[in-house]
Amino acid sequence: SSSSSSSSSSSSPTFSSPPSIRRILIVDLDVHQGNGNAALFADDAAVRTFSVHCSSNYFSRKERSDLDVELPSGCDDATYLSTLRHWLKRIEGHSFDDDDSNDNDDGNDRKQFDFIFYQSGVDIHANDRLGRLSVTSDGISRRNALVFDFANRMECPLVVCMGGGYPKGDREEDWASVIEAHANVYGEAHRYLANGHS
Repeated sequence: SSSSSSSSSSSSPTFSSPPSIRRILIVDLDVHQGNGNAALFADDAAVRTFSVHCSSNYFSRKERSDLDVELPSGCDDATYLSTLRHWLKRIEGHSFDDDDSNDNDDGNDRKQFDFIFYQSGVDIHANDRLGRLSVTSDGISRRNALVFDFANRMECPLVVCMGGGYPKGDREEDWASVIEAHANVYGEAHRYLANGHS
């Protein structure tokens, strides 16, 4: 790191990955738009950003993800899950190689993504102070399963990242649903793997 070059003075952050990582997908399911990832990777064709969020819950500047899906305030389990299922299937069936300017010249049939990051915010919960959606604990568990199944079908490693979750008050019972929802994301991931999924 002691060597320097003219490129080191660039103010824009750069992203580099091992040669085996050609394309990364970020699935951001926090109730707020994944605007940070959208801005960071806006000009990076190797990273695709997908955000499902509440249409009336922007607390900072709105950015443009590769795919933004807005849901109305009060959205329930049925609407949330059917919407997510639809767009995951669309992503799964899309040929991103047709979008890339650089051809895949290795002659191999490469999978869509080599790595998936899952931002698993639980602030979509009906009891969340800032969420504005009406998704139940069971709905969040079913959401997690949709993402796990998606990554499994894509034969792609998945990294689960903790997201938002805000209690309505300071009482123990106010925290219970938030803590349980956060813990369940990882418990469900563990059980998914334990049941033989890779």
